[in-house]
Amino acid sequence: MLDYTAIDFETANSYRGSPCALGLVRVRNGLAVDQERWLIRPPAAVDYFNVSIHGITPEMVEDAPRWNEILPEMLAYIGEDVVVAHNAGFDISVIRYACVADQIAWPSMRFLCTLVLSRRALRLPSYRLPFVIHELGLEHNTHHDPLVDAKTVVAIVERLARREGVSDLDALAEALDVRVGSMSEGSYTGSTSLISGGVGLVNPDINQDADPEGYLYGRVIVFTGTLLSMTRQIAWEESARVGAIPEKAPTKSTNVLVIGDINPAVLRPGCELTGKARKAFELQAKGQDIEVMTEDDFLRCLDAKPLDTVSDAQRL
Repeated sequence: MLDYTAIDFETANSYRGSPCALGLVRVRNGLAVDQERWLIRPPAAVDYFNVSIHGITPEMVEDAPRWNEILPEMLAYIGEDVVVAHNAGFDISVIRYACVADQIAWPSMRFLCTLVLSRRALRLPSYRLPFVIHELGLEHNTHHDPLVDAKTVVAIVERLARREGVSDLDALAEALDVRVGSMSEGSYTGSTSLISGGVGLVNPDINQDADPEGYLYGRVIVFTGTLLSMTRQIAWEESARVGAIPEKAPTKSTNVLVIGDINPAVLRPGCELTGKARKAFELQAKGQDIEVMTEDDFLRCLDAKPLDTVSDAQRL
């Protein structure tokens, strides 16, 4: 049966764990049977607004419950359902990072990503919602409202299930060779494709028309750890799009290292690091100019937004 809960978050600022709105749709046998939309005050440590695309302001949430008050209600609403989102790597990380900001344990849940499902089922120039919606013949809506986007997720699941001839969420994931992700306290496994394609990373062509004033332009980037918002190949392609040069391992030419799946609050001297990160810091100690970024830092730089003088990690 297509039983699940669709979810979408809006955030107040560039730190993922700053939820300011949440949309939930309960689905039974493929049909939406209930819905909720909540405004949220972000965790106190990250309660500031610098994102305006959704139109939510600090004044709109000043009387709303904090994240630590909403979380139990959200979990009660979801129950034992699999959670489905478009770019679940982002939405689930909102939960994880907001819990970190409030110093509470990650909840346990299973989740599935319609962006990954769409990549497996469709051939598109982009798998952002507008492209997927258009390809599946759905009505396009650009309101950036979490409930509207959660309803769109329901419509995408219905169309993909129909195309694959399945009537069960796990069967849909299996048909498209996509893993149902899971999260529990201290553990995370993403909803990703199970098909590697049989090849390693492919070096993309560097965009010759990229903005030379961009923060990453001309810089040599290495990734380490598991990225939550995209595959390593897509990260390479996104780097090339903004004029950066992706490489597999740190060398004397590397000047950016992106560490995936790490809480920004713990990226500080003395923290546990991957082998690539340790090598980067060793090269730094020898005088090489290497900047170490979290995945959130990297995503902000892709959007051509400069890093804050005070980092998100320092705010916590």
